[in-house]
Amino acid sequence: MKIGKFRVRRKALSPVIATLLMVAIAVAAAIITYVWSMGLLGGLMGTGGAQTKEQLVVEAYDWKDTAKLIVVIRNVGSAEVTLAAAYIEGAAAPGGPTGLPADKVAIGLTISYTLTMPLGFTPTSGASYVLKLATLTGGTFTFSCVAGKAG
Repeated sequence: MKIGKFRVRRKALSPVIATLLMVAIAVAAAIITYVWSMGLLGGLMGTGGAQTKEQLVVEAYDWKDTAKLIVVIRNVGSAEVTLAAAYIEGAAAPGGPTGLPADKVAIGLTISYTLTMPLGFTPTSGASYVLKLATLTGGTFTFSCVAGKAG
C-alpha cells in the first residue's frame, strides 16, 4: 500500500444497495412533505369559520330619494348570515341591521332594509358611494351604490 493513493477497487456499498437507499430516502421525504402540507392546509381551511361560507349580494337598490336607500340583499352562500350593521361611506346607517334574529338571512333568501342617511351626510345625486354590510361573525361585504338612481 502506497500513501497518497486511493484504493479504487474497494467499494463501500454495492450499486443495488445504494439505489435502494436513495429510493427509500426519496419516499420518506415525499411522505413527510405530504403529511406536513395536509396539516398546514387543513389548519388554514379550518380557521376561516363561518366567514368563508357567508356570501351576500345586492339584488337591487333604490336611491332615487337621496334621503333614504332601500337595499335588497340575497344570501348566496352556504351558511345562514346574521347582519350586524350597515355603513354608508364609513358612517353607521340608521334603519340598518342590528344583529337581532330578525336580521338573519337564510340560504337563498332575501332581506330588505330602508337605510336613512347618517347625520351630516348628504349624498350628491349621480355620485357613487360605498355601502358596507357587516355580519356578526366579522364578515364584511362592500357594494357600490349611485345616489339618485335605482339599480
